[in-house]
Amino acid sequence: MPNEATVTGLTSKMLGKRREREATFICPVPGCGSTFTRSLSLKGHIRSHNEELFLCKWPGCRKGFTRQHDCKRHEQLHTNYHPYTCDGCNKQFVRMDALHRHRELLLRSCATGMCAYAIHL
Repeated sequence: MPNEATVTGLTSKMLGKRREREATFICPVPGCGSTFTRSLSLKGHIRSHNEELFLCKWPGCRKGFTRQHDCKRHEQLHTNYHPYTCDGCNKQFVRMDALHRHRELLLRSCATGMCAYAIHL
């Protein structure tokens, strides 16, 4: 399956450099150094420094989230429940947004002449 690098023709190193240039929002917490491309992402990140986290209840998982909704969504990843299926390749996903990203990559690959979607039809 194509990833962003193969679809756009950029190497992983180039993608990292592009993200660095675009990441204009920097966490002000001393020693953190996290950067973000959107102010809303920075805002959410700052909550992780200041607020109590919702911890994943799955045994052995130590992830914490600032929003309960995000924690519950993460916990679904530990189960085998994958309700969203790609029509083209039958790959299954836990979340609808992941299926949409997958389809988007497949369709973009068609535009480059290397149609991953057509391979599965």
